[in-house]
Amino acid sequence: MDNADSVALAGLAIMAAAEVPNFLAGLLPSTMTIGRFAADPVDRARLRRSEFVGAGLAVAVGVGASLIGRHPLPLLLTMIVLAVLLYEYERAIRSAAESGRAVPINDPSNTKW
Repeated sequence: MDNADSVALAGLAIMAAAEVPNFLAGLLPSTMTIGRFAADPVDRARLRRSEFVGAGLAVAVGVGASLIGRHPLPLLLTMIVLAVLLYEYERAIRSAAESGRAVPINDPSNTKW
């Protein structure tokens, strides 16, 4: 692989990995919002379903980029970014369930300004 091909492969890997947060952000609220409002088991199940869908889309982009580049690097980098973000989302979901401070988003206490 010559230098130009290596640079192109690195660019492809970075572009694929950079899409991971976009998929997750399109389906999930911020970790701060999760930590504050994910008190209801139904909401936590919905969050986990969104994690699954976002992860599937991200992996598909990583696989596609690896097929285009004919190298596993784009998928590997995509999986690393995905693992870090899913860890943080899961930590927020568990923290909301365990802290006792989270309230359902439609709780009347959320309307006080």
